[in-house]
Amino acid sequence: MDKARPIRYRVPTRLVYWATQFAGWALYLIVFSLLAYWERGESVRMDVVLAQYAIGLAVSHGLRAIIVRNHWLEKSIGYTLPRLILAGLVMGVAAFTAETVAHHLLVGLAAMGAYWMPGEVLARIINWTLLLSIWSFCYFAYNYFIRHRRDEIRNLRLETANRENQLSTLRAQMNPHFMFNALNSIRALIDEDPGQAKKAITQLSAILRNAMATVKRRTVPLGEELDIVKAYLALEAIRYEERLRVSIDVEEGLEREPVPPMLLQTLVENAVRHGVAKLPQGGELRIGVHRGLNATVMSVSNSGHYEPGKVNGTGIGLRNTRKRLEMIYHGQAHLHIENRDGMVVTEVGIPRSSNE
Repeated sequence: MDKARPIRYRVPTRLVYWATQFAGWALYLIVFSLLAYWERGESVRMDVVLAQYAIGLAVSHGLRAIIVRNHWLEKSIGYTLPRLILAGLVMGVAAFTAETVAHHLLVGLAAMGAYWMPGEVLARIINWTLLLSIWSFCYFAYNYFIRHRRDEIRNLRLETANRENQLSTLRAQMNPHFMFNALNSIRALIDEDPGQAKKAITQLSAILRNAMATVKRRTVPLGEELDIVKAYLALEAIRYEERLRVSIDVEEGLEREPVPPMLLQTLVENAVRHGVAKLPQGGELRIGVHRGLNATVMSVSNSGHYEPGKVNGTGIGLRNTRKRLEMIYHGQAHLHIENRDGMVVTEVGIPRSSNE
């Protein structure tokens, strides 16, 4: 049974914006009121505070409308900065004007004596301009973070889709490659032994049935891959008979270890066609799977001699195998071929699953 995927809830951007607006201006006015009380020893009138709260929300939202309407979020900093400063100054003057009207209505003209002093007027305009500049900086920083994160997610999705397409292409190449080789083997039997050729076709049907079941899977249990390998070797044994001597040694407990489909089968097919089949007396084929250091190590050894740089056939099998390993394991898997003790040894190491 597949594990249930966790449900992820996406908070609407507009909700985040308004929640931040309300919370930010509320925090500022609370701090402002506490500082005023600390300096003058008198509490600030609540109606005045609420008026400033409403003005702050209105002018900052107006500044946002200017930014969005003029697409400043998409422009360079050199283009946006001077215009943003000018817009902040204009909105600062508008905020000061609205604040003056609110004070006149709430506290009366007589109580606003010091409010009209030039230094006080300039200080309040500068204060509003600075507040709106800080607000716009936070707004730009938030949108830059969101846009950068969306771009990263988009790029990751594109990269993942590209890798999946490449893997699909490689798998699509591997299946006809295997079919071509298998049909060549059967064709060689038709004239020599028609009965054996019929048996080989039946065996091929079983192999293709198993292979098609894994075509859309990124990995399969090692046990399933071994079943395909054994069916393939049974097919080849019809043709080579006693010339093909096979031994398989799999460490206990690795049958459920995930491996890329057709990986081990490709190594075995390569060993048979380019190793044992070229020797008149035939040869040995040894398949081994064991635990390495944080890896599952699969080795295929065959009689013969490997010459680095010399390509037998098209080489599509091993070439695609290297590409698949790179795309699936991102450099954490390895494949190398060497001559060892009179045998050609092809070894693949892939990261072991964490559930072991």
